[in-house]
Amino acid sequence: MRIAIASASGRLARGTAKYVLEKVSPDDVILVSRNVDALTEFADHGVAVRYGDYDRPETLPAAFEGADRLYLVSLHELGHRVTQHRNAVDAAVAAGVRHIVYTSYIMVDPACPSTVVPDHLRTHELLDDSGLDVTYLRNGLFAETPVTQILPPAIGRGMLVDNTDHARGAFVHRDDCAAVAAAVLTSSGHEGRTYDVTGPELLSFADLTALAAKVSGRPVGYLSVDDAEFDAQLRAAGVPDEVRGMIVSFGVSLRAGFGEPLTDTVQRLTGRPARPITDLMEQHRALLAGETGE
Repeated sequence: MRIAIASASGRLARGTAKYVLEKVSPDDVILVSRNVDALTEFADHGVAVRYGDYDRPETLPAAFEGADRLYLVSLHELGHRVTQHRNAVDAAVAAGVRHIVYTSYIMVDPACPSTVVPDHLRTHELLDDSGLDVTYLRNGLFAETPVTQILPPAIGRGMLVDNTDHARGAFVHRDDCAAVAAAVLTSSGHEGRTYDVTGPELLSFADLTALAAKVSGRPVGYLSVDDAEFDAQLRAAGVPDEVRGMIVSFGVSLRAGFGEPLTDTVQRLTGRPARPITDLMEQHRALLAGETGE
């Protein structure tokens, strides 16, 4: 069984590759990226590193050649990524890949108002129509986003403002998602399955600010405003329209309960429990505390 990992220089795929290589020989792994120079450490240990660019579909069949399973990490460019995913799926079929493991999203539901969902739904359709075996990993809300991006500036201001209104989500470490993906890629019986990959507890952003205050030693409050006010604040801060719409729709979706699935998938597939978000906060204590050097 030979495994191809696409977007291999990205953080999730790179972490997955490291876990995969704990279980299989480097000869059984192919790493595909448009930035092959970033994968030198893997190439030096005997892993096949190949150039492949979703925006240059002619490069992909050769990049996937010889792989039985393909790990397809969802891309980030809203709208355009459906075309990129289609290029990858078509190339996988052409290359003789039999099984695709796709990183979907916990909120993927036709009723969900999040602006990131339609691309995932369309990709699901492409995969379901491909004739290949498919496994969907519906990853939860990455814990890294609030810990490293949202909370530090909020702590600096003394207040986190959003539109989530104490709605909760099961924030999951990216590393736990990588470990689950590696478990699926290196074992059998996952064809046709969908796994919701979540952290161990449901937390609101009010909960997160309280935890961050405790870890950082700095006071920070929480305030939820309505959607129109939040949108106006983001606009005043210079956030681009598409990004602003995505952020506001996330809060709407969280309030509607689409972030609330809570599962034991990490424990079942990796043999260890999902890690709490406080572990990540401790790792980034200096960042949350406003100290220089991180």
